[in-house]
Amino acid sequence: MHITLGQLFSGEPDLEYITQITSYDYGMKKLAFKVVGTPNYRIVEDFDKMMHYVIYGTTCNATKMVGELMNCISMDATHLQTFHFGGMQGLMVDAWQMMSPDLGGNVVIDVTHDGCVPVATVVTNTKPGMMSILEYQNITMGIKDPSVFNVPSPCPSSDNQVDGVAKPLIGLPGLSGH
Repeated sequence: MHITLGQLFSGEPDLEYITQITSYDYGMKKLAFKVVGTPNYRIVEDFDKMMHYVIYGTTCNATKMVGELMNCISMDATHLQTFHFGGMQGLMVDAWQMMSPDLGGNVVIDVTHDGCVPVATVVTNTKPGMMSILEYQNITMGIKDPSVFNVPSPCPSSDNQVDGVAKPLIGLPGLSGH
C-alpha cells in the first residue's frame, strides 16, 4: 500500500509520499507496518500477546499495548454518507466519523461499501492548526508473506514507554463491528 500524506502544522502545509506496506490479519490478530524510506523500519502489533514491536534493522524494542484490533469501523462511528469515489462509475464508498484520542482527534474514514477497504482518512487534531489527510493506494487482498509478522528474538522491552504501555497504531480503518 502506498500512502500520500498531506499535513497542516500551524498553518504550514506539508505533503509527503510515504511507502508503507501494511499487513492486517484479523484472524491472527496482528498488524504489521513496513515503512520504506529513511530510515527503514518495521512495526508489528500482536493483539493476542498485547505487544507492540518496533524493529530497526537488527534492533528490536517491545512495549505492552492496550486496546483492541478492530474489524472495520468502530461501533460508535457515525455514518456520514455513501458516495461514488471517482465519479458516478467509480468506487462506492462509505464515509464514517468518530473521535479517536489515539489518533489525535476527529477522524473521518472513507472505506469501500463492499469489503470495508480503506480509501482515505482525514484526522483533524484537537491541537489547533493540525490536520492530516491520508490516501491509500495499491491495496491487495491477502497476506502474501506471513513472515511480515515475525519478530526477532530476543526483543527486549523499551525503557522509554509512557506509563509502560503503548497504544496500538491504527493505520487501517482498523476500528470493530459495523
